[in-house]
Amino acid sequence: MDSISLVGLPLVTFLDVEASGLDQPASYPIEVGWADTLGNSDSFLIRPSHAWTHWDDQAKALHGISRGQLLEEGLSVIEAAQRLNDMLGVETVYCDAVDFDGFWLGKLFKVAGIEPTFRLADMNEFYAVLDTDKAAYLKHILRRRSVPHRALGDAARYANACCEVFG
Repeated sequence: MDSISLVGLPLVTFLDVEASGLDQPASYPIEVGWADTLGNSDSFLIRPSHAWTHWDDQAKALHGISRGQLLEEGLSVIEAAQRLNDMLGVETVYCDAVDFDGFWLGKLFKVAGIEPTFRLADMNEFYAVLDTDKAAYLKHILRRRSVPHRALGDAARYANACCEVFG
């Protein structure tokens, strides 16, 4: 990846996944949200596949999403995977927990039978292309902002902080 230009605001997209719990391999994705530095964003709940039964009440206490909500409002795994591919195209998308988010997205796409078109990357990869001052300032801003524990809120937290750095 080339160094990010400091002239103008670069397009950078951030993604977050909320899950049924942190226990791998039993947990599964329940919400995906993404936001970019140009003000675009999307989020949706995911209706669990029939094989996905794990539910952690401690995770629910963090994100506040009920299993009933997923069954009523969630997209099917196929609709969710297609929507992500349609919206994110071939972008590199950054997240702050690539091991977890990558696991859950991998599970989503595998069950959907669809290959992701975008590439998921760790925030450290993004920090590496920034100059030292910008990376430090971005980390400082993020430490000051609370983590909402909802997918869109978490992704927007990064996008908004990035806009502040480059604004």
